[in-house]
Amino acid sequence: MAVADLISLPEIADLSGVRRPVVTTWRRRYPTFPAPAEDDRGRPLFKAREVVDWLVDTGRAERRSIEPDLRLHLLSGVALRAASSTGVGRRRALTSQQLVPAITALICLHHLDDEPLRPDGYTDRQVMEALRERATEADWDDELLRSEIEALPAEAAWLTEVVDELIEAAWGTAQAYERVLAARNRFAVPQLYEAAILPQLARLMVGLSGVREHADLHGFVQVADPRAGAGDLLMAARQVLREHNPVMFAAEADPLLARLARRRLVVHGVSRGSWQLDIATARPAAASPADVLFIQLPYQPAEARTDLNPFPELAEVTKALTPGQTAVVFGPAELLVGALPPYRPAARSRNELLTTGRVEAVVQLPGGMVPFRPGYQTALWVLRNEEAPEWQGRVLLADVSDRPLTDRVADELILDVATWRREGHRPEQHLRAYASQVRIADLTVPRRPLTARRPATLREMVSDGRRTVAELTELEVDLNRLAGPRPQLRTCLAAQDGVQRAPTRSIGAFVRDGHLVLLNGSRIAGGDVSGDGHYPVIGPPELGGATQVGSRRIDRAVFAQRYPRARLTEPGDVLVTMTPWLRAHHDAEGTSVVDYPTRILRVLPDGRERFTPRVLEALLNAVPTQRPAGAVRAATRLADLQLPLLPPADVARLDALLAATEERRNLARRELALLDEIGRRAVAGLTEGTLTITHGPPLVGPPERDQQD
Repeated sequence: MAVADLISLPEIADLSGVRRPVVTTWRRRYPTFPAPAEDDRGRPLFKAREVVDWLVDTGRAERRSIEPDLRLHLLSGVALRAASSTGVGRRRALTSQQLVPAITALICLHHLDDEPLRPDGYTDRQVMEALRERATEADWDDELLRSEIEALPAEAAWLTEVVDELIEAAWGTAQAYERVLAARNRFAVPQLYEAAILPQLARLMVGLSGVREHADLHGFVQVADPRAGAGDLLMAARQVLREHNPVMFAAEADPLLARLARRRLVVHGVSRGSWQLDIATARPAAASPADVLFIQLPYQPAEARTDLNPFPELAEVTKALTPGQTAVVFGPAELLVGALPPYRPAARSRNELLTTGRVEAVVQLPGGMVPFRPGYQTALWVLRNEEAPEWQGRVLLADVSDRPLTDRVADELILDVATWRREGHRPEQHLRAYASQVRIADLTVPRRPLTARRPATLREMVSDGRRTVAELTELEVDLNRLAGPRPQLRTCLAAQDGVQRAPTRSIGAFVRDGHLVLLNGSRIAGGDVSGDGHYPVIGPPELGGATQVGSRRIDRAVFAQRYPRARLTEPGDVLVTMTPWLRAHHDAEGTSVVDYPTRILRVLPDGRERFTPRVLEALLNAVPTQRPAGAVRAATRLADLQLPLLPPADVARLDALLAATEERRNLARRELALLDEIGRRAVAGLTEGTLTITHGPPLVGPPERDQQD
């Protein structure tokens, strides 16, 4: 039986897009489900064609959608079995390190000579001999595929038939090649996926580079990528350019990735005279003659980033940029947008680079841009040389870390940058979606993050606040009508002339100035928490709304004995958590135990003009810090969150308003609790036979005010 004709239960689940137990249920429930063809150390293996036919016949898949992925699933399954040193006989003919180069080399060979890899009637030996002859003829200097073809063992002839079917099912060699790379995470080869560029990120970087507008203006464009990897950015640029034939310069230190990228360019029709991809480690400055330069700063673990300073190297790239040239830099957000301490060399170097006027835009990205390292927070810089920039002394800042990087977000970011200060555009005629222009002088102060609040929306630009006041007045009338004899609520809010956003400062800056103090919570063991106890335990469940405050408690003797260094809250402390999202809670009574990772923000006497506990809680809960899918942590540390600086008079009035709304909210909660208790006891009494209703359900009539209306 052919090697790639067999498929396991997990592979069936992956192919059909269901969970693994669902396939087991199919086997048990439906007698027509295919029987196992072989057994691999207790694991049943099935004929792939029979499984596909069953899925199609039972309406669980469409043949046109499942056929192209079938061979890819089978090949990735072979790689995983090879990596785990298990499998049936000839499945071990290729290791996982050999399989992907072999597949892509065979696809490239098929593209070059436009002949099937396994002609009809050929034996396995004849197929392998023919492949070596064809590889020598098509790639005599071994730039692309000759080594990979010659390294194939005699037992790997089965692979030719599988690749032929993959090409046919994908409708071409280019599409088949992209399907293999799109599934690179399935193959047990870390080099393939540890530095892979997400398609959305590649699309954004290419759009910010202005490669298309340069090609349309001059008729040609030169693109460079000194750390090309598998060629993701090069291919994204190629797709954007369409009819233009770019000249590409690239380098990659890993021979496997470099040859993979070369074959990718050839398969996509980039002529071999239009690109140069060296197997070497190239510095970004070496590719400065290019019109568009992509720079990927190498990944470093967090503990090694303290001494990392890439800005002198980026300064060399910036100096080499001629008018109209652009460089897009991708790297760690900690360095590119973080609040760097003044004693770090990177802080001084970054400020020097900002003052050159060549930094066009800074974009903080959402988490998950590097799937192999989901906790790695990243950002982008756009460096560009404009002959006469209209907005000298300013830079464009954008922060999309709170949302997924969709095509729409990428397009709006690209439009924000392209319409800012490039020739022929009028920035004053464009309302930016995400980016705000900021004075560079305001960014070069110590510990200043390169982030800005989102620009005013169209509604904010055209509204003078009167509409908001009218809407609030209607809400007040409705609320007071429901209140009955209770005191009425008045917000006393009035419209302001124009949109005047309050300035902001980071929580860390308030802590350093002695306005706030930031304290850590304690790690409380789950076994020490119960429904009874003297001290309430407050943590992410309570702040996130999953658990009512006060429902988790701890005994004071247990707390004193097992947590001698832990501290109780004081009245007025604000408890804050960033897990799973930013939430704050004002602990008015105090004497609570704070469960890590929740932290304590305490207003000190010097900060009482800036904040009250209620105002601080409200400002924190108003910060937009959603976490997109794929991100494992918040994009901004708690100390780096920006809080608005309200005038002291507004702080006092806002605190009074929040106190009034809190009082009404507590009354409403008490009323809801009493109504729930009445209903529960009535149902229980009638069910148990201890109660009866004498006349009928009591009716609650509308207030007298409504009856008069």
